[in-house]
Amino acid sequence: MIQPINAMRSSLNRPKSKYRDLINLIVLTIAILGPFLTVNAQSKKPLIDLFYEALSLTETDSLVRESGDFYELSLENYALEEISPAAIIKKFPEAKKYLVNDSIMIIKPYFEIQGFIEDFSKADPKITIKNFQFESDALINLNLYGKLKEEVFNASDLKFEYCHFKKELLIWFSNFSMTFAHNTIDRLQVINETVVSPRIAIHKNTIHVLGMWTATPREVIIANNNLGLVEIDRTSARKLLFLNNTITVPKTVKKEWYSTVRAGEISKLVYSGVLNRDSANEYRRLQGNVLFQISSDERYISTLEISGNRFLDPSHKTAVIFNQLSQNMVVTNNVFETPVIMRPVVSNRFVMEQNLFETITMEASMPNTPQNYVVVDWNDLKGKLNWQESEGTTPYYGVSKEELADKTRFFNLIAGYSRLLEVYKSYGNLDDANDVFLDMKELHLKRYEYLYQTEGGTTNFFQLNLNRLLKVYTRHGTDPAQAMTASLWIIIFFSVIYFFFPSDWDVYSKSKLMADFKSFTEKNEKGYFKPFFKLLTGVVSSFFNAITLSVNSFVTLGFGTIPTTGLAKYICIFQGFLGWFLLSIFIVALINQILI
Repeated sequence: MIQPINAMRSSLNRPKSKYRDLINLIVLTIAILGPFLTVNAQSKKPLIDLFYEALSLTETDSLVRESGDFYELSLENYALEEISPAAIIKKFPEAKKYLVNDSIMIIKPYFEIQGFIEDFSKADPKITIKNFQFESDALINLNLYGKLKEEVFNASDLKFEYCHFKKELLIWFSNFSMTFAHNTIDRLQVINETVVSPRIAIHKNTIHVLGMWTATPREVIIANNNLGLVEIDRTSARKLLFLNNTITVPKTVKKEWYSTVRAGEISKLVYSGVLNRDSANEYRRLQGNVLFQISSDERYISTLEISGNRFLDPSHKTAVIFNQLSQNMVVTNNVFETPVIMRPVVSNRFVMEQNLFETITMEASMPNTPQNYVVVDWNDLKGKLNWQESEGTTPYYGVSKEELADKTRFFNLIAGYSRLLEVYKSYGNLDDANDVFLDMKELHLKRYEYLYQTEGGTTNFFQLNLNRLLKVYTRHGTDPAQAMTASLWIIIFFSVIYFFFPSDWDVYSKSKLMADFKSFTEKNEKGYFKPFFKLLTGVVSSFFNAITLSVNSFVTLGFGTIPTTGLAKYICIFQGFLGWFLLSIFIVALINQILI
């Protein structure tokens, strides 16, 4: 019979509310120090025997006498232990009757194994659990221990392959490197600070709910999976790679839609006996609006890479949230059919490019010093930026009258544009900086229109129309060349007007030129060519005089006496004022582009 290490958890069976903190401390101490407690070698139970014993039990039975007991376990082959239907039949031939479809064995009861394995081999132990179907929840916690108190088992591996967990697979302490491959899992929960695995690899699985809460693995690789809901919260790691996964929102919200934040907190209470399982399930049920979330709270994910994934939600409602602390963050080649809320705090390297977004909230949390490496592809973001406070809230675009009335949310949206503008300027990316600035000014222009329509007033009138002028004349100060082109057309336009008015600079008036031409042609004394040439010379001279007058008025507001009278004189004065105003704007726009 199995001899449980009951002494380590005797205080957990009848807990009191006031001892809850003490209970949690004991649980943590067990996971860390448990392997080093002295256990009689004869009490060790082969791990494969526990799987064999579970095959004959019904759904109402239990594999262990008391939930939460810890055991000393042994392996038959420390170098490569395989626990599978074939291995069980080899050791227990009568177990062949439990075989289903020639390769699968079904474990019906709630399956709980919590134990310690002593490392006797030169190489770290490797365990493969494969070809089982678990009808009920499974709790599998295995720790290695050796002669060294702080030994790290880098080469160890606890592998789950080709298994089907119809309910929850919970792991809340382990120092094994863990691999999950080719499994179908309803809920995979890796929770608690006592998960200190050197590496967790999850690849080529179908997992409806994936949760990691307060775990502290060194490295996590999640790749090539079909996933439902994903929540990684308060987890620290040196590296977390999320690669080439397909994440799809469930068609219906069922009981399995859990928040791992709640699940993690209450699971500790369940396994310490404070809370029963049924109450826990009712408490942690969540009608969620989040498809994917990474949040580290005060913890640190040093390097986070999100690449080649597809986040799919035809309703475009469930959010993808990044809210972690990182040194380096890379988001590339992803498809987001969902709203993205991007509010990480990244201290060193931030790369976000070649992504397809539905909408995205960008907050001012990217690296903000020139020595840091920041790459953000504006083509991915253009027309997609909004501001969303949290999942489930209405995205803010700053377009409708109702949105423009909300000043606080308007400037939260502007803050995202402003931060991107700073990034592009700091790297000398003038093209993207100008595009961001133009989109930001368009939002301001919409707000000025709203303020003038609702409040009126001279200030709002000039604010609105000056911004309209800046938009047309210099594209809000980003295009001095457009200002020069506009100035040229203004000069030509006024030149045409001045051409039809007399000027002191004209040697011959237009009427005298026409009279002379008529007189010469009637007398036919000198032929037609000479009078025509004289007429053409006078017209060209008058036109150049008109252009000179227009340039003079536009650039200098006249030098001395204005060489025209009547209406043309007042037109000169108006053009002079217009030129002074527009050239001032041109100079500012030019300096702005030079100084970037």
